Amino acid sequence: MATYFSDLCSFCWQKIGQCGYALCSVLAGIFLSLLLSGCDSGEVSVNAPVRPVKIVVVEEGQQGETMTQVGSITAEHETLLGFQLNGRITERSVEVGDEVAAGQVVAKLDPRDAQHQLQSAKADLASAESAEKVERSNFERIQKLASTGVVSQSQLEQATATMDAAVSRLRSAQAGFKSANDNLGFTRLVAPESGVVISVSGNPGQVVAAGQEVVRIASLSQRLAVFDVPEKIILSDIKQPQINVSLLADPSISASGRVRDLSPQADPTTRTYRVRVELDNPPESMALGATVIGSVTLANSHLIRLPATAITRKDDQPAVYVVAPETQTLVLKTIKVDRYSDDAIFVSAGLVPGDRVVVAGVSKLRPGQPVLDTGNKPEGAKP
Repeated sequence: MATYFSDLCSFCWQKIGQCGYALCSVLAGIFLSLLLSGCDSGEVSVNAPVRPVKIVVVEEGQQGETMTQVGSITAEHETLLGFQLNGRITERSVEVGDEVAAGQVVAKLDPRDAQHQLQSAKADLASAESAEKVERSNFERIQKLASTGVVSQSQLEQATATMDAAVSRLRSAQAGFKSANDNLGFTRLVAPESGVVISVSGNPGQVVAAGQEVVRIASLSQRLAVFDVPEKIILSDIKQPQINVSLLADPSISASGRVRDLSPQADPTTRTYRVRVELDNPPESMALGATVIGSVTLANSHLIRLPATAITRKDDQPAVYVVAPETQTLVLKTIKVDRYSDDAIFVSAGLVPGDRVVVAGVSKLRPGQPVLDTGNKPEGAKP
């Protein structure tokens, strides 16, 4: 080819000189460009060597897709304990990690103000009782005299009103005494149920307001697994799914459970939904705060799972290489991908059961190339 162009250029030089030689050089360049572009058309020569490839055979999925999510173990509920009075803490008898029983005192306030109020209320009660006794006796005496006509009806009515006022003052004093007595009891912070202390925020000597958190207790009655899951799972047609929960540190330790409740609104930052799973007899190793992995099988979605290494492109569309069974050559098929994961793609259209898909080295392959199936090799092996 080069000799031909050399002779052609020599002839042109002799006939039309330097200008003609330049014209011939341009024509030669155009011809070579067309030749090279034909070589890069994507077609493979019939004499191309057979290339060994690694393939997987597409099968009809009989089970639904299994999805996993990382979560943690939490208590069924947490209780924030605080005093019902303002005051200064004089004692806190628990620390983080301590188990407490129902009715156990976990902290105390300075009781002197409450004691003084109780003494005052007790004195008011004694005074009200004495006044009520005197007024009742006076009423009974006037009532007897009124029946004989010694006293007027107006005097009887006045005595009745005076006695009723004394009775009201007595009831008020009794209520004040009870309230003061309760306030003295409120200086002792008591655990409402058995649990474990997960945080403390009040220390002896600290002045706290009524309702301010002092101790937080996690219930031990029930442990839950909590997961933040994507919308994909929430929208799936799951009817009371069985969820397997295992420890991240030791997958052999596991428990089963069912969805207890889920958040009706997605988190504004992560756009995930919080799901709480009630565990059936969880082992002791699943302590509060332990990291766990939950797995659930979704309804059969007829998606085909392929390794992420199988995907390539055809005319800006996702595609895979399929081995034609008659010719043992490659065919580039466009596919529809439902979703992606870290190591796989889930195909919803474009493939049928029995298709043999190349799953390694697809960037070096071309349509029509003859291939040889090397079978399933260990991960990382070169086809």
